[in-house]
Amino acid sequence: MQRKTYTSESKVINESEGLVEAYVNSMGKIDLDEEVIDIKAFNKSIDDGGISVAWFHNQAEPVGKVISATPEYVEKDEDTGMDSGKLKAVMQFNLETQRGKEAFSDVKFGAVREWSVGFRATDHDLEDLPNGAKHRVIKDLDWVEVSPVMRGASPETATVGVKTDVDTETENESVSTSEHEIKKVKIEIEITKLKMELDQNE
Repeated sequence: MQRKTYTSESKVINESEGLVEAYVNSMGKIDLDEEVIDIKAFNKSIDDGGISVAWFHNQAEPVGKVISATPEYVEKDEDTGMDSGKLKAVMQFNLETQRGKEAFSDVKFGAVREWSVGFRATDHDLEDLPNGAKHRVIKDLDWVEVSPVMRGASPETATVGVKTDVDTETENESVSTSEHEIKKVKIEIEITKLKMELDQNE
């Protein structure tokens, strides 16, 4: 599984239904891994649907689903010579589950401000780009899930840079690390809530 993180302000569309809109990825530009995702790479997955919203990439605990997604064109990128853009997604959190309620609450509160897409590259190759260097260009991918993630999460789970194919052993290590980060973040969130309550009582 490959992951790419994108910082974006989220917009709550409908609080009662748990609807959130956010830009969850960028395309057509050279990223921190010296790779480029084509602006059309997500199209097939969007048409097929069935993309989950996970919590910190923990696929064992889905918190919602992607209702719609649209690649939005921004400009022609000089370094890549490709159309660049941002992937806008409308997501619905499952408010009938406790984990879905908590995840939606943290996104709405602004405690979690980054989004990370989990996918498998299905068509990719090294290409000579206008900037004079070779870069891996991902032309098509299988988009599995999108996750709200904490700024500064561990490299194995959310930070920009972990996008390489992994074997089973590494993937299991990544899941273990993800579970550790989830527990850590939940503790930090509870501490923040307690501090806010104490400040209000003073």
